[in-house]
Amino acid sequence: MADDKTKIDEDKQQDFPKRTNQLIALTALILAICATFSSLYAGANASKGILSQNKASDSWAYYQAKSMKETMYRIQLDALEIDPPANTNVAELKAKYKSEIERYDAEEEEIKATAIGHEADRDKFLALNRGFAGALTYLQIAILLTSLAGLMKQIGFWYAGIALGAFGVFNFLTTMSTM
Repeated sequence: MADDKTKIDEDKQQDFPKRTNQLIALTALILAICATFSSLYAGANASKGILSQNKASDSWAYYQAKSMKETMYRIQLDALEIDPPANTNVAELKAKYKSEIERYDAEEEEIKATAIGHEADRDKFLALNRGFAGALTYLQIAILLTSLAGLMKQIGFWYAGIALGAFGVFNFLTTMSTM
């Protein structure tokens, strides 16, 4: 029985030349390099996405603070119209409040545009992250299949690894082209 197993292993070794084993190792190396770059780009874009989200949140908080100040001036203007004080220049005070309200309105629009810009950046970076992470997944599975081909001396796993690896590289390059 042991002789049968030895004979099968010897037959596999003869069918699987040393050159094929070297090509499998080279394929795994190339796939690992591509996976490394994909991982680096995925992480970088995730970090940029998080940073953009933080900037957007900060901008919206600043927008809210300006909006609250504007609302206070509107309340003061309304109070001035309902019950004007006797010993002040009401027209001058109304003009000052209206001027402040207009200033805050203009500032709010600028801040809103900035916040929306940061949100757009966040969405772009997170989409890039998803593309690179998807490519990384295919590349890792391809590395696994290629390694399995070398261990089991089954060329079919190598072909499957090459096909999946090519798809992972295609995803990586497609995502790179959208940067």
